[in-house]
Amino acid sequence: MLLVAGSVSANSQVDFKTYSFDKALKESQNTGKLIFLQYESADCNQCNEVADKGFQDKELADIMEQSFICLKIAADHRDRSRIASLYNKKKDSFGSLFISGDGNLVHNYPGSTTFAKRYKEEIDKALTKSSEGIRLKSLEKMYNEGNRNIGFLELYMQTRKSLQLTTDTLLEEYVSLLPTDSLSSKRTFAFVMSMTPMLETKAYEKLGDFYTHLNKTNYNGNYPLHPDIKNRIAYKSIQKAIAEKNDAYATRVAVYSKNIYPGDPAKAARSYDSRLLDYYKGINDTARYLEQASGYYDKYFMNISVDSVKARDTINMRMLAKKQTPETIQKGDSVIKRTSISYIPETQLLSNQLDDAARRFLEMTTDINYLGKALNWSAKSVELYESYTSENTYALLLYKAGRKDEAISWQQKAIAFKKMRGFDTESLEKELAGMKKNKL
Repeated sequence: MLLVAGSVSANSQVDFKTYSFDKALKESQNTGKLIFLQYESADCNQCNEVADKGFQDKELADIMEQSFICLKIAADHRDRSRIASLYNKKKDSFGSLFISGDGNLVHNYPGSTTFAKRYKEEIDKALTKSSEGIRLKSLEKMYNEGNRNIGFLELYMQTRKSLQLTTDTLLEEYVSLLPTDSLSSKRTFAFVMSMTPMLETKAYEKLGDFYTHLNKTNYNGNYPLHPDIKNRIAYKSIQKAIAEKNDAYATRVAVYSKNIYPGDPAKAARSYDSRLLDYYKGINDTARYLEQASGYYDKYFMNISVDSVKARDTINMRMLAKKQTPETIQKGDSVIKRTSISYIPETQLLSNQLDDAARRFLEMTTDINYLGKALNWSAKSVELYESYTSENTYALLLYKAGRKDEAISWQQKAIAFKKMRGFDTESLEKELAGMKKNKL
């Protein structure tokens, strides 16, 4: 697709250019401005809509116009593969990259938000890093020139990690260079753990050597490692299995995940199943994904008590509210005390997972049995937490099931909900028209 200079996103105050990455780099070199690169999600429209909502802020748009060359990389942008390779963007990645004219990644915000304030905070971080001269390329140059000082390698890895770039090869080299006496260093042990070594690597095996040399009586860390650390290792290791399409390694990672919970058979079984599900999804093995997901969501989600989860959310929000210091607001002669809390309900998290699974089945298969399962998951998702995405998924599955009137009703609810949130509803309106004409 030929792209020409211009702007996109009629709903956005930010002036996103449509030209090539090379042209943006050249303009950055000529003007001294950093590039603000919005890397859109390839399969999560809601993630992109959330970001677009944030970019509607006029003050944010003015700041970005003054300091950045703004480029949006959609799923079909011709430079997407190149950018993904340069900046370690996975298939499901999205977010904001801050890049200098020499192509150096200055800062990375791997997410999206409707809050313009958050983007302003990330902009401040990027500009601070740029003004302080924290440049990855200078570290890369020193490394390529042969610097293998232990302290330098730690700085290099920390810098790469802060930008969500890979550190695995460097970590393997780092542990091979460690002197024997460093194995008694708690600080070095903690650093290796912070880099999250993958299963069956030299760095992971080195953790055991550290523990052997440390004074076990006085050392208060966790080895065997804390479940949170082990789960990070398992997550990163399954990404390696996906990249290599290595079934055998994926199975060993799943077994490792299972062994994280020796005293909780139910949690162990779910951890094992979850890793394999991630693997089949990651390698796009439709048949095995459908089979694994079919049992997984029925087993671990469909017996959840909605009332119990909602009750836990209520308790958690009350506890958070008690811990907050009320904000005092003066209005005339009146004084108002207001408490605000930031909390993502468990109902929403569970609903999102079920909705994602139902949507994938809708897109992956025409099998009536699988679609029947997806319809049940979608109904549970809406029961847990209504959103326009879950309502839309439910409507589409109802339509597939031949329940046209119900589908139209739920689609109308999704449109109203999305409109209320201030998002564009054109795509949902088209689906609704298709439902009414039996052309969806």
